[in-house]
Amino acid sequence: MPDKSESALNTTKKHPSTRSLTGADMVSYFDRAVERFLPVRGLKRKQARMMLSAYKAADTSRLRNDWSVLGAQRDATPHSWELSVIRDRSRDAIRNDPVASGATDTLKLNIVGSGLKPQARIRADRLGVSEDRATELNRQAEAIWKQWTPLADSANRLDFDEIQFMAIGKIIEDGESLLIPTWANEKWRPLGRCIEMIESDRLESPTKEKGVEHGIKVGSRGQPKTYYIRKANTLHEHTPINARDSEGRPKILHIFPSKRPEQMRGVPFFAPVLSYFYDIAGFLESTLMTARVAACLGVFITQENPMGGAIMTGGDTEATTNKRIQGVEPAMVNYLNVNEKINVVEPNQPGETFSAFMETMLRITGSAIGLPYELLVKDFSKTNYSSARAALLEGRRMFTQWRGWLSKKLCQPMWELVLEEAFLRGMFTAPDFYENKTELCRAVWIGGAWGWVDPVKEVEASMKAIEYNLSTHAKEAAAQGEDWEEILEQRKREKATKKKLGLEEPEPPQGVTAPQKSNARWEAMVMAETD
Repeated sequence: MPDKSESALNTTKKHPSTRSLTGADMVSYFDRAVERFLPVRGLKRKQARMMLSAYKAADTSRLRNDWSVLGAQRDATPHSWELSVIRDRSRDAIRNDPVASGATDTLKLNIVGSGLKPQARIRADRLGVSEDRATELNRQAEAIWKQWTPLADSANRLDFDEIQFMAIGKIIEDGESLLIPTWANEKWRPLGRCIEMIESDRLESPTKEKGVEHGIKVGSRGQPKTYYIRKANTLHEHTPINARDSEGRPKILHIFPSKRPEQMRGVPFFAPVLSYFYDIAGFLESTLMTARVAACLGVFITQENPMGGAIMTGGDTEATTNKRIQGVEPAMVNYLNVNEKINVVEPNQPGETFSAFMETMLRITGSAIGLPYELLVKDFSKTNYSSARAALLEGRRMFTQWRGWLSKKLCQPMWELVLEEAFLRGMFTAPDFYENKTELCRAVWIGGAWGWVDPVKEVEASMKAIEYNLSTHAKEAAAQGEDWEEILEQRKREKATKKKLGLEEPEPPQGVTAPQKSNARWEAMVMAETD
């Protein structure tokens, strides 16, 4: 039963005719009607109202009179035709523009890389079991996942790591990714659960279906209820898919970063800078053509005897094609006819400001998409250790945020569906799965390592952070894309083998202090603070 606050919220979303309208409401609806049927008159009304504003951002004086925005931008989701144009331009930029293509690869490699891997984190005290039993369940869950990931694709082409890589690529390119958790009936599969990926263009509103916006039918709270997917290779046939089943399991994963409340569809990642990509590419092409023209050295020989020149060269045509010469090429020699002259337009070469201008444009582009200039163009020639590290850390802050977001939207839902099927098949021997589902499906998602700028300094920093209880082995290993338990188990095997072979452990490198079990200085500081 919904509470009063929810009911009150729902009533505000009803049609205006069902509730009393205030004076402000009447003005707003009247303005929208004028903007719809008389755009010019509506724009003038808005400008007149802005002149009364106390904010300079609403200034409509001579310096800002060309900055006019109509009410369409109040919509949380762009119109379908807008999204179609933006997607087409985004795809074209990623295919053909070197900066956009490089930025896309940088994002995909740093966010997903070789794939986000789960580390089960079932807690013994929450389940009321022993630590050994919790460790056994954690290993069972991870083993089941490793068995499932190679067969994650319903088309039997991609593993789950590749699906993640493609999903983040579609989010960058199209603004969203659509994945359908489905079933495969092959008998050789250990688990039937799999994923079908579809293009975002297939999510659209049927012409005869009412109450559907942007291909989605929503409930009274704005929650997605039904998705309408156009069948492949058809124009008007759509398949409705419920957002969730009766038990709350997702039947479709529609993942996109929301930037506005009530937003229903994703916007391509490069939307704010697509015009920059286009202008930069056009500028570079024009500059390149200018350089090509300037690099051409042609020799034109004038003549006074028309018969001699015509006999030697055939006039102003090419000997092989008999076509009139229209261009200039390097080392070209051509005889002119009588009274013909050459007027050459000398192209202006970019001056010394060319590099600075391009760098500024690329820095603006990188700022808009959250990539430092050094990572955007892979140029560290102007950096030292401190500035390079600052750029990398700034980029990693964004990559880490995206990793967490993708793990919540895609990886964790599939982890829960896979473990549930494994439990029903008897592969996951968890106690009271449905009562303890949240705890049994608890996991941390680890991405690939980014590497070190200065390995010695960063290893020392990790060792000291662990020694001073500011970090853990699990956290430091996760930063390198590793499982701390696997590392310790492998180290145990290595030490046993070395002892068996009579080999000794190497001494710590000079200047590096081995971690101690306790730190007297740290304990003294803590005692001093508590006193």
